[in-house]
Amino acid sequence: MPPALPRPPSRRRPRRGGRDGFTLVEMLAAMAVFVLLALMTAQLLRTAALTTANSTKHLNADGQARLVFDRMQMDLGRMLKRSDVHFEFDKAAGNDRFYFYSEAPGFFGAGVASPQQSDVSLIGYQVASHQLQRLGKGLAWSQVAFLPSTFTIAPGDADFHVLGAAVFRMEIAFLVRQDDTSLLLTDTPPAPGPAFQNLWAIVVAIAILDPDSQKIVSGYDGLVSALPDFTGSRTLSLAAAASPGAAAVNPLMDAWRTAVNDPAFARTAQIPAQAAAQVRTYQRVFSLK
Repeated sequence: MPPALPRPPSRRRPRRGGRDGFTLVEMLAAMAVFVLLALMTAQLLRTAALTTANSTKHLNADGQARLVFDRMQMDLGRMLKRSDVHFEFDKAAGNDRFYFYSEAPGFFGAGVASPQQSDVSLIGYQVASHQLQRLGKGLAWSQVAFLPSTFTIAPGDADFHVLGAAVFRMEIAFLVRQDDTSLLLTDTPPAPGPAFQNLWAIVVAIAILDPDSQKIVSGYDGLVSALPDFTGSRTLSLAAAASPGAAAVNPLMDAWRTAVNDPAFARTAQIPAQAAAQVRTYQRVFSLK
């Protein structure tokens, strides 16, 4: 039997990229999947970074509001509640302000020698240059304005110090006891004198915009006016010796939250939508009893 002839070599072309390699189509598909995964990862990281940044801004705003309200609580808790001592609560279009005497620390000027320094300071709160400022002026007893005397506050007084750098808005209202079963929530400031004894509490609302968002805001007039003033009055019923719940004294916050949640808020406030989304509002009721 004749020997078998050798088989001719195969004419099949090898796969591109070698015997165990990828075809061009497979390589392109792998690259496309890799690019897609990279884009998805980058988007997830960007979303996580934005979420973390917004959470940090909100936590910082919460911390600043707590600092402001705690300082107010200490000052108002030591307020001179005498019927013969002057004070001022000024309601205005936009930001309100108030000044009173308190047994709180203050800065004594050069004109008040150590033997004359009293335990009383002139305390004040106002918003100037889009920042909440606190006045703490140490006084001699002879400088306390007993009625009918008044005091004059210079806007640029050197004893004003920034308390809330991100607080651009402050609004106040008053809770006045009418009888044992009702309070009057009103925008009418109390007058110094015997009627002051009926003032049950002061309601203070503030609005905060973080420093990064402030950088893209060119003006605050529209933003301040977009958070409406509290006007008018309403009677709050309560049981004898009971305190009104937070929901009963929320007209300030309710109006502000409605404004902030309005889709047209950024346009009304005349600020970028990115900044409008970062406006935070807070309220606290300070009892004077």
